[in-house]
Amino acid sequence: MIHPLLASTVIVAADATQQQYNQDGSPTGSPGIMGFIITLILGIGIILLMLDMTRRARRLRYRNEYAMAREAEERARALQEQEGSVSVTTADDLKNLALKSETRENFHL
Repeated sequence: MIHPLLASTVIVAADATQQQYNQDGSPTGSPGIMGFIITLILGIGIILLMLDMTRRARRLRYRNEYAMAREAEERARALQEQEGSVSVTTADDLKNLALKSETRENFHL
């Protein structure tokens, strides 16, 4: 419940404020057309930044996967040189051999 004096004060204050307009017809205090254009430019910039960061994150993930595959191949080649008798011909064989060596190393820890 609102006190009657407070209610009458709010009504008088609302009636006393007059709406003023800018030269372009927008209400005073409104950002107007320039505010819309600046907001639009910022929005487009943020979207482009998000797309760029997504592309960079994807590229970083691909580089990490490639580095891990290269490391697995190097481990397999090193293991092949140590054992000497194993013949490895494909990249899949190298990866499988590297995974076997990793599991051996993990059990020795």
